Amino acid sequence: MIPYLNFNYIYPPRPEYKIPPKDLDNFDTGEYIVQPKYNGTCCIVFTNGKEVYVYNRHKQPLSWYSSDIEFEKLAQSNQWYVYTGEYLNKGKLGETGTKEKDKFIIWDILVWADQYLIGDDLLTRIKLLEETFPCQRAKINEDGLEMYEHLCHTDLKNIFKAPSYMNNFSKLFKDICKTDLYEGLVIKKIDSKLSYGFQELNNHDWQIKCRKPTKVYHF
Repeated sequence: MIPYLNFNYIYPPRPEYKIPPKDLDNFDTGEYIVQPKYNGTCCIVFTNGKEVYVYNRHKQPLSWYSSDIEFEKLAQSNQWYVYTGEYLNKGKLGETGTKEKDKFIIWDILVWADQYLIGDDLLTRIKLLEETFPCQRAKINEDGLEMYEHLCHTDLKNIFKAPSYMNNFSKLFKDICKTDLYEGLVIKKIDSKLSYGFQELNNHDWQIKCRKPTKVYHF
């Protein structure tokens, strides 16, 4: 870990490699987890509870993000915290049959309490997220009971967390691909260690994407 005391852009880890769905079983070995791949915009959130910066993966600020998302409350103190995830901005149909928009889904944590988590493995970071935002599949809000199978509620307004799965990857892929919101899966190596994100291509060697075919995408 190294100190992170002021806002400084960090490129989010992102997969460059891809596999077809038929190869998923090759990674169902206990050495990997998978998370759903959502159909939105990859973004990264920097906050110390007072300042909030929301950027896309190309180092461009998202000036259009909704003020109805409690980004500032992602800070657990007045220190810096940096999260990477998906901003749902396309209005894709979700599990409940309604359009999912103006929500942020956390995948990973890069900075925690002024510490850039360089050298920490993925499992350590996933556990940290789980301790901070325990997975809630159901939540009662002003519209009634809202339940998800592949999305975790947090106690923060319009902020969710991606669940992590350790087995049955092929079955999971078939299940989530029934819903427009999900593009597929991202495979991540459990013992992979976080390295610096000072250039756009970073941390790509421990992540692999597996997308469902569409009219414009084929493996």
